[in-house]
Amino acid sequence: MITLEEYLNSKIQLNKNKNLNIIKLFFSNSDLLELSSKSIAVVGTNGKTSTANYLYKIFISESKNTLLFTSPHLVNFSERIKSNRNIELSNYLYDLLKFEKDNNITLGYFEALFLISTKVFLDNNFQYYICEAGIGGKFDTTSLLQSKNVILTNIGYDHTELLGCTLEEILDQKIFISDIIENLFIGEEDRNLLSNIKNNYQHFKNIYHLRDFLVSNSLDVAKLLANDKNYFLALMSATRILNKEFQTNTLNFEEKFVQGRFEVVSKDPLKILDGAHNISGVKSFFRDLELSFNDFEFDIYLGFKEGKDYLDILDFLISKDFVNFKIIEQNTFFKQENPLHIEDYLKKYGKKYEKIQLEHFLENNNPSILLGSLYLIGEYKKRNL
Repeated sequence: MITLEEYLNSKIQLNKNKNLNIIKLFFSNSDLLELSSKSIAVVGTNGKTSTANYLYKIFISESKNTLLFTSPHLVNFSERIKSNRNIELSNYLYDLLKFEKDNNITLGYFEALFLISTKVFLDNNFQYYICEAGIGGKFDTTSLLQSKNVILTNIGYDHTELLGCTLEEILDQKIFISDIIENLFIGEEDRNLLSNIKNNYQHFKNIYHLRDFLVSNSLDVAKLLANDKNYFLALMSATRILNKEFQTNTLNFEEKFVQGRFEVVSKDPLKILDGAHNISGVKSFFRDLELSFNDFEFDIYLGFKEGKDYLDILDFLISKDFVNFKIIEQNTFFKQENPLHIEDYLKKYGKKYEKIQLEHFLENNNPSILLGSLYLIGEYKKRNL
C-alpha cells in the first residue's frame, strides 16, 4: 500500500485539474448543502493565503472548531490542511483511491488535497471551513462548495491565459466562485471595479467593503501594509459572519505572521522572503518595502515559475535604482523559468546581474530579498530547516 505522500508525489507532473463535473460525485446532496452553508471561500489575485490564515486564527481565538485549506505549501503538503484538532490525513487515502477507481479518473494534486480537506471537514463536525481558491473561481475546483460567504481580496493580472487579459474579465472569473453568495466581503480598492461589482452582478445579497470598515475604525488605508489590509479584511469578515464586534488588535504581531509573505528571516543583515509572483503582488511588496525600509540598497535574488508574466515584473524592477540583480541558477526549484530568459532581458536594458546559487542568499552580508515564486521560497526553506 502506498503512502499518502507517495500518492500525491505521483501527481506532481500532471498538468491540470480537470475533473470538476466528476468530483461532484464525491459528495452527497446533504454534504454539498453543509459545505455551502459552513464554508467561507477566499478568492482573489493576491493575499488569499494571508487573509485565510488571519480569519482562521480569529475563529480559533473565538473557540470555533475550524478547518483551513490553503495552497500551495512551502515545505510539506500537510501545511495545506490545518485545524485545531489532531487529524491523520493519511486515513483518507483509501477514499481517494476508491473514488478514482470507481469513476475511472486520475485526480490532480490540488483536487486530491481539496477532497481530503472536505472529507476531514464533513467527518469531524467542524463549524467552519475556510477554503482558499486555486486558480480563478468560476471553473476552480473549490467552486463546488458554492459558498454562501465569499471573501474577494483583490483583482490583478495573473494566469491571464486562463482568466482573461483585462481586470474586468478576471473579476468575472473570480466573483463566480459561487453563484449563491449571501455575504460578499471585498478588499479591492479600485473604484471602477467596485462600481462594476455593484452594477453588473446580482448573485449576492449583502456586500461589505474593506475601505468602509477601515474608515469606521479610523484607520488610514494609505499607511497600511498589504498584510495589514489582509488582516483587517479577515477581521471585517469575522465581524459579520460571527455577528460580533472585534477590537482591531484582536491578533497580536506574532499571530499575524504568515510564512513567505514579507517574511523577515534576518534583521542584521536584513533578509526578506516574499512569494510575490505577479506584477500586482510585486508592486504591493515594494510599496511595503519602501514604507518599512526606505534607506536601503538591496540585492534581489530572482526566480520565476514557468508560465508567469515575468517581463512585466522585470520592467518594474529595472525602474528601481536601489536593487542589484542576482539570478538564481537553473533547476533550483520546481518548474523554474529558464534563467537565461531573465538574463537576456536584463542585458537588453544594460542592467548588471550575477548568476548565483540559492545558498548565496543566506551567506550574503548585504540587505537581500528572495522574490518571484512561492516554489522558490519553499525550496529555500527546505534547504534551511
